Amino acid sequence: MAPRLWRTRRPVSAPAWELADEYGALCRARLEHVVPVREPLVMVSQIQRSGGTLLSQLFDGHPECHAHPSEIYIGHPRKWNWPTLDLADPDSWFAQLYERPVELHLRDGYVKEKELRSQPAQEVYPFLFLPGLQRRIFDACVDAGGVATQRAVLDCYFTSYFNAWLDNQNLYTGPKRVVTGFTPRLATEDDNVERFFAVYPDGTLISVVRDPRGWYASARAYRSSRYEDVGEAMGMWARSTEAILDAHARFGEQVLVLTYEQLVLETEATMRRVAERVGISMSPELVAPTFNGRPVRANSSDGGVGHGIVAGRAVAYREALDEPTSMRIEELAGGLFSRAAALAEG
Repeated sequence: MAPRLWRTRRPVSAPAWELADEYGALCRARLEHVVPVREPLVMVSQIQRSGGTLLSQLFDGHPECHAHPSEIYIGHPRKWNWPTLDLADPDSWFAQLYERPVELHLRDGYVKEKELRSQPAQEVYPFLFLPGLQRRIFDACVDAGGVATQRAVLDCYFTSYFNAWLDNQNLYTGPKRVVTGFTPRLATEDDNVERFFAVYPDGTLISVVRDPRGWYASARAYRSSRYEDVGEAMGMWARSTEAILDAHARFGEQVLVLTYEQLVLETEATMRRVAERVGISMSPELVAPTFNGRPVRANSSDGGVGHGIVAGRAVAYREALDEPTSMRIEELAGGLFSRAAALAEG
């Protein structure tokens, strides 16, 4: 029998866990399989403590939504100022739009209110996001050409954001119909609303108006020094609500007005209406607030509330406010709320 001949062994490559350039390999893999994000934006906006966070969390798990997981911080110079990009200066685009909170969320996890991060009962969610990868994806999108409008720049930006979010549980579901997100106070300025619709003529602005008594009780509990004076606080609430009514008068069906009370007391019916308006299917995900698919506690000024929608928050002000304060609020803002609620019923 002829002797067996052994082949010369090829060098054995290092096992994956010893690769020196895992980061580079990860970036190359994601760049080769980028999911383009070009869908219209559904922006939720109104004064804080009105239910915007809840509504954005209801979009979170829907397979047809690229749902921004936090408040959108692309505004300049403040998050609620709709950005105006210099199309002649591409080098400025990413720096202007970049959302710095991703760095905190990567390092310490995501929590809605950073002041609550250290509380023992506070749930903190992992947020695996690579800013360097985001920049590389953005640059690749721009370098591919055809980026000559504000919308095209924002499409590249949101493409880079959702693809650089490594544990985005919803990236590959679909087909996608919309991008959703929340930025408080953006809708309170006429110029912001005009610029938003100039960039997203196919977009939707959703504003949630809360009963001024419930809003005041929540706002005062959240930041008492800022909202101590009832008259001043009602002035803030009224300016936001009047701006929303004006936006609806100017842009019609592109502006959807809801009440907080509808959202928490008639959630399924309200979200069915929202889904029809923005062009997504009604699904169970729309009635359960989540972060990246995981159930979340209500974002309430009452830290003791549990997961999901807490219907009792709609009338909690009855115990939080004395009768003279409630009557004063009703006198200052009751008529305006009635107008907003009538529009929301329509």
